[in-house]
Formats: sequence, structure tokens, C-alpha cells
Amino acid sequence: MPLPCGGLQADKKQPAETREKMDTRNEALRVCRKLARGRINDAVRLLFEPQEPECLKKLDLYCVAEVKRNDKGVEIKFADRLKAAQMLAQLGGEDSVQPLFAALNQSAQAVKETAQYGGADAV
Repeated sequence: MPLPCGGLQADKKQPAETREKMDTRNEALRVCRKLARGRINDAVRLLFEPQEPECLKKLDLYCVAEVKRNDKGVEIKFADRLKAAQMLAQLGGEDSVQPLFAALNQSAQAVKETAQYGGADAV
């Protein structure tokens, strides 16, 4: 039976060290998938709609790498999706990242073309 993260299932007959390596690999694949595909809606909502402390626990902030607040406002840095996708490919989950690579490439091309044709606001 495959694991939900798409990794390899540990065989109970394998040595404990091998199972640990597989568990670590599966966890790395799960984290990379979540970072590469994660949504940022809740983090953006924080910028525009202040939340009560008890409501923060319900928000999906998995892809947030850093939050800074200063006199100018709030700055939120997100996990690097491209790095996560590259790591996912290196770990053997490359089939699942091809659509992401294609979408990132298409978006970058659209921004580049918009900037070339006078759309400086796109950059």
C-alpha cells in the first residue's frame, strides 16, 4: 500500500536503519511537496486582516519562512518554491514537479514579455 506522500512504504522485514532512511526520505518528499505546492492565502490575509491570537492557530502558514514587523508595516517572506521543487526532483519525486516547473517557466516568460512591451509594472 503506497504512503499518502507518494513515497516508499517501509518493509517491516528491513533492518531498522534502512526503514529510518526511508522514513527520512519520505518526510523530506512530503515537506518538499508541501512547500512547492503550498498556498499562501492565509499569510496574505494576515497582511490585510489582523487576526486574533486564537485564530492564528487555524491559519495555514506552512510556506511562511519569516515575518517581520516594523514602522512601515509587515514583511512576509515565503519558502522558495523553486528550490523545493528542485529538491523534490533530486529526491526522486520528479514526475510530480514537472507541471510546477512548466507553470513557473510559463509565468516567468509572461512577466518577461510584459516587461519588454512596456509593462514595467509587471516586474
